[in-house]
Amino acid sequence: MRILFTRFPLESRYGGAEVQTMSLLRGLAARHHAVAFLGSCPALLQLCRDEGILAGELKIGPPPVTKWCAISFLWRRFSMRRRLILAMAEFGTLDALAMLSLSEKLLLTPIAKKRGLKVLWVEHDRVGRWLKSNPWLPALRRASEGATIVTVSELSRKIYVEQLGFASERVVAIGNGIDPSHLEGGTAPARPASSSLHIGTVARLSHDKGVDVLLKAIEDLPGVTLDILPTGERGSDEAHVRTLARQINTHGDRVRILDSIPDGIGAFYQSLDVFVLPSREHDPCPLAPAEALWMGTPVILTDACGTAGYLTQKEEALIVPAGSVAALQEALNELQNPARRQSLAHRGKCAAHERFSLERMVDMYETLLTGN
Repeated sequence: MRILFTRFPLESRYGGAEVQTMSLLRGLAARHHAVAFLGSCPALLQLCRDEGILAGELKIGPPPVTKWCAISFLWRRFSMRRRLILAMAEFGTLDALAMLSLSEKLLLTPIAKKRGLKVLWVEHDRVGRWLKSNPWLPALRRASEGATIVTVSELSRKIYVEQLGFASERVVAIGNGIDPSHLEGGTAPARPASSSLHIGTVARLSHDKGVDVLLKAIEDLPGVTLDILPTGERGSDEAHVRTLARQINTHGDRVRILDSIPDGIGAFYQSLDVFVLPSREHDPCPLAPAEALWMGTPVILTDACGTAGYLTQKEEALIVPAGSVAALQEALNELQNPARRQSLAHRGKCAAHERFSLERMVDMYETLLTGN
């Protein structure tokens, strides 16, 4: 098949959506599909060029995800559509489109449907006001009649059907896949000598990720030490998180905020007794807890995290209510027991290798695209 991926984000950074898109492009290309990328995402454009995947750069203007952009989309959409159609033509005859951002879903899906192309909408982003209150949401629902909507978790699928009003038969969930090569090698930070339970998290320092909740949970657990590895750009909660960390450290150096992990992240996961992702708001399907499980580290995560939907509570991970300091404390106390950690880690690792493999993810997308 000839498959074109598109992404025109409002803001671009190297993150989970880019990692997963490249893994999918790479996996489909390895199965002899002709894949290409068109968009304005600098990270994906560079990654495609580095790996020899055909890529075309196109700037069409911001998507209608802010108040002003949604209003101006009324008149911008006509020129945006023309540029999209002309750019698509340069890739020759296509069999399928995989769209990752709002603009082209609205503008190209009806055209692709008329041309008989298979259309996938791949939904990596957290659902918030930008979509729930978007004036273009009714038009998006109508356009979805020509597409299959792929969410990355059952939690996201439920939001698209029950809160956003998309037809349930058009929405499927395909979990993110782990690239094992991403976890190889690396040098982990030394474990704090005073720690009875050494935990860690990998997260953006923003309100939705809930790192402040985790800090409050360990404040009254004196034997627990925490390594925080921030991701992405500076988050909205960074100053608050750093203040809480300093307050805890007045009674001993228990919290470290790391600048980086040399050469890779797999060793970081293995250096921990427990990995925690304390997401406070909808977190579609973050890879960090799945990667930690893959490496044999027991995991605590919240019910706001889509990854939790692929795991069995108390057997493969501990799943706690989002935003609850007390629930996090209780889970951490439970995992003070080494035997309990070992049991959870073993079953969690088996679950990760079964449900988060890259091959499984590519298989499911290929089936959707080819109908086989």
